[in-house]
Amino acid sequence: MINTCIARIARLGQSAFWGLLIVACCGCLSPWLGSKDDQSENEVAAVEELFQSEDRPKLVRDATVSMGMHPVKLEAIAIVNGLAGTGGIPEPSPQRDAILSELKTRNVNDPNQFLDSNQSAMVSVEAFLPAGVQKDDPIDLYVRISTRSTATSIRGGWLMPARLQEVRLLNNQLRSSDMLAMGTGPILIRSAYEAGDETALIREGVIPSGGRSTKSRSIGLIIRPAFQHAFISAQIANDINRRFFFFDGTSRRGIANAKEDDFIELSIHPTYRRNIPRLMSVVQSIAIKDTMDARHERIKDLTARLTEPSTAAAAALQLEAIGDDGAVPLKVAATVADPEIRFYAAEALAYLDQVDAIDPLVELVKTEPAFRYRALLALSILEHRLAAEGLRELMDESSVETRYGAFRNLRERPDRELLVPGTEMAEGYSFFHVASKAEPLVVVSTLRFAEIVVFGGPVPIRPPKYLMAGSGIMVRGDDQGKLRISRFQPGKPDTRSVSQATVGGLIKGIADVGGNYSDVVEVLRLAKEQGDLEARFAIDPLPKTLRTYHRETESEIEDGNFEELGPSDIDPPVGSGKKESWWKF
Repeated sequence: MINTCIARIARLGQSAFWGLLIVACCGCLSPWLGSKDDQSENEVAAVEELFQSEDRPKLVRDATVSMGMHPVKLEAIAIVNGLAGTGGIPEPSPQRDAILSELKTRNVNDPNQFLDSNQSAMVSVEAFLPAGVQKDDPIDLYVRISTRSTATSIRGGWLMPARLQEVRLLNNQLRSSDMLAMGTGPILIRSAYEAGDETALIREGVIPSGGRSTKSRSIGLIIRPAFQHAFISAQIANDINRRFFFFDGTSRRGIANAKEDDFIELSIHPTYRRNIPRLMSVVQSIAIKDTMDARHERIKDLTARLTEPSTAAAAALQLEAIGDDGAVPLKVAATVADPEIRFYAAEALAYLDQVDAIDPLVELVKTEPAFRYRALLALSILEHRLAAEGLRELMDESSVETRYGAFRNLRERPDRELLVPGTEMAEGYSFFHVASKAEPLVVVSTLRFAEIVVFGGPVPIRPPKYLMAGSGIMVRGDDQGKLRISRFQPGKPDTRSVSQATVGGLIKGIADVGGNYSDVVEVLRLAKEQGDLEARFAIDPLPKTLRTYHRETESEIEDGNFEELGPSDIDPPVGSGKKESWWKF
């Protein structure tokens, strides 16, 4: 037994104290520790000694790694219906059999005839569940014709309800999880927003927010092997809950729940609902078993590190992890000349709900593209009226991504209907007309929202001599300078409408003849290509999430002095974590 214990200590590579602690937790020394009560007291004493030693884990990240931060890919085989003769017959396969079984559960009279109709196509559907997704959260769906189908196009199609699952190859066998999302809706075909003659453009498409998660995904912390003990797990959870809590009805509840000696489950704090990676980074920057004196010393040290660009990111994150006591040095740093330091400080202040963050973040959105995405996101979580005014001010900028990025973040606020009122079209998309002092701009979205946004205007459309979209929609000008819109469909009567020669009028006219979002996007793109739309036109011009800020002069970083901003090593150690099936969230 003693040899076994010594071997365990050697494998851990820790000091004798750490080894004895782990061995005690494993039970190797239980015969030498006396009764269970004595053993428990000895373990408590050992843990207390651990927290007082020089080698103790000082921050949560020293004792844990994050879990559940990777997106999960979901898949499904489904049916697209409502096609104009471009459907096809799926060849015999397990996928076809699965679809037939699904159709029978939906009380389709003749599933084989329905499946083989030229108005239907068998398709594969993909989606991704982000970290921390909650039940009923929307997700985008990506649709393409199955390789086992003779269908040629999904233009104008509607995805019938699809059950999405995670699929993995385990022991040379494909295994499917429980249903993790449901999806349905009209397809925005790729050829609507991408020019070209590739066949893939009419065989693939997207349904923005067409899916809904049916389960919530857990995130959490895996305790590193050297610190796996119930007392340590509970201590870390208590430290986290002193910083992060919310009121669940009438009671206060922390976000951390020490489920096991090697796993702490985390709930999503409302402030970080849109930035879960940052929540994880802040949680891992919390000090373990902090004291008032130690906190004051840390704040002094972090204040000094906040003055150096190479260490400012980690320092700001740790000050944010301290909470309100860390706001004072951040407020000072948010006013300095260096844009990098100013950004890290202002971003942390935003998540601490401090209005001092607003002005520097608005200015940095305008001047520093590398910080634009994160600065806009930080502004969106501040519910203060001045944050909304700052985002509205940014919609007057000439930068396309700044304007649309500000708009999208206003869309995420609770008071969005007052700030950016729009028109919900019957076909399931939205139209917005936003006041802007910059030159007119038309934006269409293929991600998260099906929407057309016009900045400035009204934006005119020069009546075209002839514009024909692939879905049978034709647009021509008349003698009165208006737009005459016609739609021709096989086996259906022709429909026509007359509208004003503006983007808003064009959208209404296409809706009047039964056109959907895909038709509107395609007509606007073709109008721009033909020169009939003179305003700037952009598709998904959102700020990029991964940009590098290049300092004018790089500071030297001593080895071991650099700390990453985001979570690292996010895969749990083998054999650790919740002991459930891999598909259970």
